[in-house]
Amino acid sequence: MLLHFVKYASLFLAVSQGASLPSPSNDHPLDNRDRGGGKHTREPGYVRMPVSRQKFKSKGKSKRGWHWGPPADPHNEPPPALQPNRPFQPTHSTSTLLSVTPTLYESPTLHRRAADRRWGWSNLEELGGIAYIIQLDIGTPPQKVRVFVDTGSYELWVNPRCSTSASDSLCQTFGNYFPSKSNSAMHIGGNFAVTYGTGAVRGSYWSDVMSIAMFQIPQVQFAVAADSNYTFAGILGLGYAYPYSIPYPSVLNLMVSQKMISAPIFSLGLGGDGDGFSEIIFGGVNRWKFAGPLVPVSIWPPIKEQDPRWVQYWVNVTSVGLTRPKEAGKLYTPREGFTMPTLIDTGSTLSYIREDLVAVIGQQFNAEIDTQGNYFVDCKYRDMPGTVDFGFNNGAMVINVRYKDFIYQLYPGRCMLGVQPADYGSTYYVLGDTFIRGAYLVFDQQSDVVWMNQYYNCGDGVVTVGQTPRDTKNVVGAC
Repeated sequence: MLLHFVKYASLFLAVSQGASLPSPSNDHPLDNRDRGGGKHTREPGYVRMPVSRQKFKSKGKSKRGWHWGPPADPHNEPPPALQPNRPFQPTHSTSTLLSVTPTLYESPTLHRRAADRRWGWSNLEELGGIAYIIQLDIGTPPQKVRVFVDTGSYELWVNPRCSTSASDSLCQTFGNYFPSKSNSAMHIGGNFAVTYGTGAVRGSYWSDVMSIAMFQIPQVQFAVAADSNYTFAGILGLGYAYPYSIPYPSVLNLMVSQKMISAPIFSLGLGGDGDGFSEIIFGGVNRWKFAGPLVPVSIWPPIKEQDPRWVQYWVNVTSVGLTRPKEAGKLYTPREGFTMPTLIDTGSTLSYIREDLVAVIGQQFNAEIDTQGNYFVDCKYRDMPGTVDFGFNNGAMVINVRYKDFIYQLYPGRCMLGVQPADYGSTYYVLGDTFIRGAYLVFDQQSDVVWMNQYYNCGDGVVTVGQTPRDTKNVVGAC
């Protein structure tokens, strides 16, 4: 899982949420002590990519299926103080999904009857450009939990430990799941543990009924954290899962096996920074969020060449450039032969690419570099009509990201360049939210493709995809 939170995000959250976001130290032990009750403040820093993960240690599938084990132990659940203090309310209801602007008419054949629909939609809550959040209803009766949407990981886990998180008060607003309060909870056991560059989590596995994106899914397996460090919300991993990274079906796998969607495909439109139009659609494409056909960009390196324990949405970036206001676009990479395999990761606030490219882009914005090598720019550029341009398929598809969406505002008057240098000596490059906001993306595990086009927003209307391989190519954007 790649959950990059930008440096100095504490200042953003202090303003917008009334809560401080202290940064973690360089080591991240998980122990039974609060180490200051969560009230101490540390120097700002990043939550970076994971440095290790534990192999799945559950007993696996039994005669009773994927979900078995002893009943819940009420003494092991989190303290009541971690219950949410306010419920999440979506910014708009699903009833508005099929509405279109008066100037756009949609053929009735594009929408199936509700009984035949094989896609599920959900709005996403934007946390100030840091991350994007979806609501889950878990258990019987349902318990509301909000988690980060993460294309850079493959498992679902809930219940961060708020007292050792980056923000105790913010953490508590995201909700917790208590197995003993659900009549349908089943304990699986096994060990779940992930260590990040600036955080960690560990716990064990449970299963329960879950509602997500208009679907109710029985017997979803997920991890319930017993302890965690820094992260203040759970994670919904949407990467390649079973049979690659984990020996049990993920949420996306279950949607397919339960015939809720036709194939393991979902589309994502984060929209512009602060626009409030972010959404995810499982099994469908909103053709009112782009213009013309979607372009297939193959997973690269191919699946068969990736580590089967950690298969990811890698794509090959073939150009990087800039279009300054009132000027023609300029490339900073060779016109032919340039390759840069890069992970598309919603769990990353910023993007991380080659240091030489970051340097030349930074020069165009008169960037300043702090003592830790981070590029900061004047926030005035967010109001200018330029774009940062990422090319794929040797120029067949270019995503032009507006300055406003690309330059990340930590707080008024303090902005970071949307791309930062990858770790020294690393080729682990990432296209995070500062890229994704400029694109409409369809993650297609059926065909091992990420379909792309420039993001627009001209209405709403969903078309089912995945009924046959690569049928997404038939969807034409209406904008």
